[in-house]
Amino acid sequence: MMFKRNINRLYAASLMAVFLVSCKKAPAEKDYLSDKATFSNVAVYEPILGRTFLYKTNFSADGSSYPLNFSLANMRHFDGSPAPELQQSAPALEWTGLYDGTEKTLKEIEDKRKLVNKPFFEVRPGSGDLIFYKSGSGVVRSFPNDGYLFDIKISNKGNERTIKNFRLRPIQDIPYEPFEYDPYTRLRKKESRVTAQGVPYTTAFVNHATMTNVYLSKDTLMNDSLSRVYFKKTGNGNSLTIKFFDKDSVVIDPAKFNLTKWEELVHGFNLTKTNTQVSYDVAYPIPLTDLDTKFAKSNKAAINIGYTRTGFSSARIDANLLLNFSIYEKGDWVIIFKFKRTPRFQSE
Repeated sequence: MMFKRNINRLYAASLMAVFLVSCKKAPAEKDYLSDKATFSNVAVYEPILGRTFLYKTNFSADGSSYPLNFSLANMRHFDGSPAPELQQSAPALEWTGLYDGTEKTLKEIEDKRKLVNKPFFEVRPGSGDLIFYKSGSGVVRSFPNDGYLFDIKISNKGNERTIKNFRLRPIQDIPYEPFEYDPYTRLRKKESRVTAQGVPYTTAFVNHATMTNVYLSKDTLMNDSLSRVYFKKTGNGNSLTIKFFDKDSVVIDPAKFNLTKWEELVHGFNLTKTNTQVSYDVAYPIPLTDLDTKFAKSNKAAINIGYTRTGFSSARIDANLLLNFSIYEKGDWVIIFKFKRTPRFQSE
């Protein structure tokens, strides 16, 4: 009986030993990383310098196991030489709080962001999206230079592969939009017009306000081409000024635009209104984020300048000038509305 118990114990011990050895030798389980996992086909990444921009790369995992990790590799000039400037750190503003467009002071906005040192661009480690920072301005080569090449390394548990030869060709800073110049050649754009006799012609492109119910005489509406909008930087502060000029380049008193909600026109502070201009203290860029607020929509500041007058038969006429714009470069900026024909403000 004792002998039988010993045999059973020996048999159990042998099984345990085999189990332990087999566990020790079992290979670690690896995640799956598809050879067909890739990014959406973008021939050339062309971020505009002087602003922070997110490129959603639309990575297709093709059934690969998550989590995946993405990292940049082999950043180089187009000729293959090293490009250390792509990873050179420079100060860039980063949000630390949530901006929602309800901030009441300039300080409240600035308290929600801070200066941090950032390279020109990074890849989001969990998604593969590319972030290009404003810090690249003045350091990174831009068009017409051939630009850069870089690779993206993808890895998960036990697997790694590299997708090579992404092309990067930044575009020189565009300080504001709409911009009158071609982003590549920097030559003035052209626009098509038609004379009063119906003859088509081309002329230098000029920004225009979108006008509704703006009359130049008792019964003649002004078309948009009779307004011109100019952006002018006059200093390096944090202000935005709006001015109006008639056909003779005489200043129009902003008070004539009596329907305008100046306090809500832009997300600005310390409103100053005189008989020649309206000014605000502002935070740049404008708009501050791509969030839709009462000041901005679709990544553009949206302003509505209006006035009312009485037309024939005592009919009320509400006129409006609309402008959607962005300003990316910090400074003291002036937006000038210049009319080729002076709007009719007086009632009939």
